[in-house]
Amino acid sequence: MAAVSAQHLADIAKFLQTPLGKISTKEELISRSHGDKTVSGVFNIIFSLLSESKSSLGPKNILEEAQDFNGILRTKTFLVEDRITIADVFLYYTISYIMENLANADKEKYLNVSRWFDNLQQNVSLRQSRKLVDFNINFLYLTNPSRH
Repeated sequence: MAAVSAQHLADIAKFLQTPLGKISTKEELISRSHGDKTVSGVFNIIFSLLSESKSSLGPKNILEEAQDFNGILRTKTFLVEDRITIADVFLYYTISYIMENLANADKEKYLNVSRWFDNLQQNVSLRQSRKLVDFNINFLYLTNPSRH
């Protein structure tokens, strides 16, 4: 992916008709400050601009949001960087209950989210006392062998 500049984000903000705020870069991590809120990472900035706009481009419901998240993780191991960041940690804890109770068919449907979550849960200090969520790959292959 090409580097995203402040100008790219300014163009997006203008299109969404929402204030850009202040853009800064520190150690290759781009951040946006607007009001009393600061977000880091390109996707987080874009989502914050989208949520502050009156645009209908964002997800309309939780299912669309899950599909968007699955798409974001299609080519990524972590959300923001090439390493675990607080964005990953926050989202891991936010969706832990959902992932623990997700049906195997849904784990297949959201394969990128499942892969991301399974990768994170291997970190014992992150998982803490939670049980490992089962992502039995054999079940996924047996239920949908043509997709793998």
